[in-house]
Amino acid sequence: MIFNWFWATLQSEINQSMFDFFSFGHIAMGIVVFSLLSLISTLRNLVDPNNFKVQKLHWIWFFIGTIIFGIFWEIVENTLVLSWGLKYQDRADSIVNGIFDVILVGIGGLICYAFAFLLYKKVKKCEFPWFYLFNSLSFILFFMIYLALKF
Repeated sequence: MIFNWFWATLQSEINQSMFDFFSFGHIAMGIVVFSLLSLISTLRNLVDPNNFKVQKLHWIWFFIGTIIFGIFWEIVENTLVLSWGLKYQDRADSIVNGIFDVILVGIGGLICYAFAFLLYKKVKKCEFPWFYLFNSLSFILFFMIYLALKF
């Protein structure tokens, strides 16, 4: 079979092509990481509501933190998880797949960032319940797609 560089259609192409069923799991991971990083700021504001300081700059740092976590995860996944025999098909990701996995984690964070920006621009403050509801529903959507493709 000819190796499919874009979308894995065969078992042997998983972890080797740009996109596979794990891609949706990486988007879901980006949503969770961004949400957890923003939760730090949210909890700080709930403790001291007079110190409301969620600015656009904070969202950029949450996005950068999400990318850094994606890079960290790819290193852990392709070293420790692989050496423990827990990696899918006991095969390391190709360089192309690893790069696109990090990009997809970033896309998950970017989805949250875009919604927060639109919410902040429209309401002039971030409505946290709507933000976390949107992130939760986005996570569920991408995780369900991941599960549907995996099984």
